[in-house]
Amino acid sequence: MSSEFFHKDISIFLEKRVDWEGFFRLKSPEAVDLGEELETYKTVLSSLGDICEDIETDSKPAWHDEVVLKDGDVQKPAHIVAGYNRLRDAGLTCMMLKPEYGGYGLPNLLNIFYLEMLSRADTSLMTIVGLSAGAASDIQKYGSEEIKQRYLPKFASGEIAGCMDLTEPQAGSDLGSISTKAELTDGRWFIDGGKIYITNG
Repeated sequence: MSSEFFHKDISIFLEKRVDWEGFFRLKSPEAVDLGEELETYKTVLSSLGDICEDIETDSKPAWHDEVVLKDGDVQKPAHIVAGYNRLRDAGLTCMMLKPEYGGYGLPNLLNIFYLEMLSRADTSLMTIVGLSAGAASDIQKYGSEEIKQRYLPKFASGEIAGCMDLTEPQAGSDLGSISTKAELTDGRWFIDGGKIYITNG
């Protein structure tokens, strides 16, 4: 049972704390059966809860296993690879991407609940999935259609993953103090700066 992961607090929030009528009015002019949509969301989250429970069972004994660099090759812990493959095979790496890019077009709120559940199952795995969802969302919102077509289907299929390259030697993770710059010159972007700690790099 997924009750430990998809628990009553999430269900109550979905039912009582979200203005779904307003949400769908903004999303689409077409009429939507709110009850049917909400039941679909609950079914998705319940299924995710089942998967998270299995991931926790498989990964908990190996939570302290670390990434190893061997002969220049990064080797991830087996439970991380297995968990990611399970989510990828279920089509759950970037479920809020639009269907035209291979996603399900689900509200970001569901993705937030998903990441909460996944974090409880395996926080390291959640970081990988969360960074991918964040990178893909940024591309979907700000990228050109060419960039969207090139990358978003691969994010949706789990073929590629996102990372976060924020930390700098003099700034830590203080975004306001970073010194890396991106400049557009003759139609090309040039990036100049120094980074350390690339999460999921």
